[in-house]
Amino acid sequence: MRIKPLQILIHIVAWVLFISLLTTLVPSPQKMDRFIAILVPSIFFIAYYYINYFIFVPELFIEKKYFLFGFVSILFLILTITVPSMISGSSWMRPEMPEFMNTHGMNPSSSFQDINSPVSLFPEDMKPPEWRFFFKPEFSYTIIVFLFLLTLSTGIRVIMQWQLTEKEKVNAELSFLKAQINPHFLFNTLNNIYSMAVASNEQTASAIGKFSEMMRFVIYETDHDFIPLEKNIDYINSYIELQKLRLSSNTIINYKTSGSPDPLMIAPLILMPFIENAFKFGVSTEKESFIDIKIDIGNNFIDFSVYNTKSGKEVKENNSSQLGIKNTLKRLQLIYPGKHSIDITDEPDRFLVTLKLILK
Repeated sequence: MRIKPLQILIHIVAWVLFISLLTTLVPSPQKMDRFIAILVPSIFFIAYYYINYFIFVPELFIEKKYFLFGFVSILFLILTITVPSMISGSSWMRPEMPEFMNTHGMNPSSSFQDINSPVSLFPEDMKPPEWRFFFKPEFSYTIIVFLFLLTLSTGIRVIMQWQLTEKEKVNAELSFLKAQINPHFLFNTLNNIYSMAVASNEQTASAIGKFSEMMRFVIYETDHDFIPLEKNIDYINSYIELQKLRLSSNTIINYKTSGSPDPLMIAPLILMPFIENAFKFGVSTEKESFIDIKIDIGNNFIDFSVYNTKSGKEVKENNSSQLGIKNTLKRLQLIYPGKHSIDITDEPDRFLVTLKLILK
């Protein structure tokens, strides 16, 4: 777990305020140095907070070892109450003692005249208070503060662990979706080049060059969560140029980009399934086809749209054709929650997608 300097500063300020608050609210024991009375227990409080956060919660509570977690918490509470008093030499000079002595008809001012003689604090017929006296919540602020820190450190660590688990699930799901999409692109492109090679098309070599550029993008860029928008548009350019090599004059392609992509970042391949869908089901060898692709880039957003006529073959391949789009819709929900709007119009003779993305 990486700790940033700002986090360290925040923790230092928080503990300074915490100790200052204790100094203000906790009554001062008689004949006892107030600095020692507050500082020694505070050291135990701070130590317990981090021990509980980094060790007890992840190793015991999150692992569902609740009994052991409760046992070590109670043990540390006992140490927090008793050890600071022993270290400061104030076992019988805690803030609770004046109330205890008044209850038993003693004079606190005369009883603490000799702090080096603990026996003189009590009459001969009285015994010092039993240890359980110091564990009653109404007599000790230590228990209240300890329970507060226990709840705070446990709650924060559990929430952070839950967020980390959810993030890992999302990353695993995104990796799975990308693994489904990438082979789909490569498979279709290889089929296109194969068809051109069989037909002895003289532009086959150019198509292989474009395909090489696409392969380089898929191998080296899609492993990142976000890539420069400019690289993503370059990939789209290569894809469209590759598709043009195999298309006849019956297909009219309008492709337009506007605005500067620098320095915006975008999730890789987030736009491609819609473009691929247009070329897969919007091209017909029997009648005129139309594909219109627009990418308008703003300061921190893009407006993207794809329109295509339908060739009629999407009915036969509906299940496989929708895989890329379904995965992309799910990726949009995971990567851009609340930062995207999409509208899909699917009619018998045309298909239209409009997408607006707020980018980094």
